[in-house]
Amino acid sequence: MLIRRAEVDGIDGIDVRIGGGRVVEVGAGLARRNGEPTVNARGGALLPGLHDHHVHLRAWAAARSSVRLADVRTPAEFDRQVRDAAARADGWVRGVGWHESTAGDLDRHRLDALTGDRPTRIQHRTGALWVLNSAALARTGAAGSTVDGIERDPAGEPTGRLWRADDWLRERTAPARDPFPATLAALAAEATRFGVTRWTDATPGRSDAETDALAAGWSARYPELVVMSPPGTRTDVPGLRRGPHKIVLDDRTLPSPGELAAIIGESHAAGSPVAVHCVTAEQLVTFVAALEEAGPVRGDRVEHAGIVPPGHAARLAALRVAVVTNPGFLADRGDAYLRDVPAPERDWLYPVRSLLDAGVTVAAATDVPFGPADPWVAVAAATTRRTGSGVVLGPDERVSPATALALFLTDPDHGGHRRRVAVGQPGDLCLLHTPLAVALAEPSAEQVRAVLRD
Repeated sequence: MLIRRAEVDGIDGIDVRIGGGRVVEVGAGLARRNGEPTVNARGGALLPGLHDHHVHLRAWAAARSSVRLADVRTPAEFDRQVRDAAARADGWVRGVGWHESTAGDLDRHRLDALTGDRPTRIQHRTGALWVLNSAALARTGAAGSTVDGIERDPAGEPTGRLWRADDWLRERTAPARDPFPATLAALAAEATRFGVTRWTDATPGRSDAETDALAAGWSARYPELVVMSPPGTRTDVPGLRRGPHKIVLDDRTLPSPGELAAIIGESHAAGSPVAVHCVTAEQLVTFVAALEEAGPVRGDRVEHAGIVPPGHAARLAALRVAVVTNPGFLADRGDAYLRDVPAPERDWLYPVRSLLDAGVTVAAATDVPFGPADPWVAVAAATTRRTGSGVVLGPDERVSPATALALFLTDPDHGGHRRRVAVGQPGDLCLLHTPLAVALAEPSAEQVRAVLRD
C-alpha cells in the first residue's frame, strides 16, 4: 500500500509505502507501483498505532454485559439500578463500578434487600473487591471455603465482601461455555476506533488456561498483544509476546520491603522483569525500597503510580524503572479524589511532568474497564488535569498535548523507545483526519480516520 500526502513527524506531503507488514519507504513523491493500492491522507497526520500499556481484556469483556454503576451519584440511585437489574435477570446479576463514596457501603445484607434470591455480585471501582449477596455466597460455597480474601463477621459468617478473589470467584461462576473468546472481536473493534494497534494485558497470576482462552479467540486482525505472565507460563499465541511478571500490592496485605525484594529477586532470577501495581503512597514507597534491595533489571515497571510522594521520582529514575500511569482517572474519578484523597496528596496523583523532569520513562494506559477505554481521554486529561467538575488537580504536572500523546507511543519494556513512522518499523499505523497540531488542540478519537494493522 502507498499512503500519499501524509504529515509525518510534522512534515507535510510525505508518502509512506508498506510491504510485508513493514514500512519500506518514506519520502516525498514516491512513485506508485503497478497495481499498488493507495490512500490519500490529505495532509492528515500518520502515526504509529497507539499502544494501550495496561488493559484487562477478560474484565473488559465481562463489563460489556454487566450493570454499569460507575456513574451512580447517590445510594438511592444505586439501589434502583441494582433492583431493576435483578428484576430483569434470568441468571446472575453482575455489576461493576460501585464506589462507597457515592453509592454507600455495601455488604450481603444490603444486596439481599435489593436482589432477594437472585445471585448477585458487585465489583468495586478499583477491581480489588467483590460483594456477593447471600444467594451468590451459597452458590459459590463461600461459607465453607478457606480461601484468602473472604471477609467474615465476628461470628465467622461471610460478610459478602471478597478481596482479591477473582480467580476463585470465576471458577465458581463461569458458564458452561466461556464467552470471552467470542467477545475479543468486539473489544478489538472498539480499540481500533480509538487508533489502538497494541495492547498490554495486565491480568495478574495468568495461567496457561488464560493463554488457551486467548488462543481460542485470537485473530491476526486484533491489536498486537503483550501479556504479563508469571515465569514458567506459556505464551505461544501468534501475535503475542511475553511481558513482565505482574505483582499486585494491597495495603491490607502489604509485604515488608525485604519480603517484596525476595519475590522480585525470584522473578529476575527466572529471567522476568516485574510490573508492580502501586496505587497508594505506601505501596510505592515499599516497592522502591524493595527494588533498591533486589536490584533492577531492564523492563521493570510501576503500574499506575497513583500517588508519588516527593523525592520518589528521583529514586525511580535512579533505578531506571518505568512508570505506566493512568491520567484518564483524573477526568473519570477526579471529583471522587477531591472527596477521598487527603489535600496534601492530591497534587501527587498520577504525575507525569515531575517524572519526566526527573528522567523517568513514562507511558500511559487506560486500565480499561476500570478507566475510560478511550486513550484520547487520557491524552486530554494529562494536558488539562481537570476533573469532571473542572477542578485542576496538580497543575504543575500538566504536559503538552504532544507529550501526552507520546505516552501511548513509548515502549516502557524496551528502555522507553519511542515508536515512529520509519523504514523497517511495523506497518501498524493510525491516520488522522487533520495535521497533528490541529488534532491535539482538542484531543478526541473522532480525529482517527483509519487504522492499518500489519
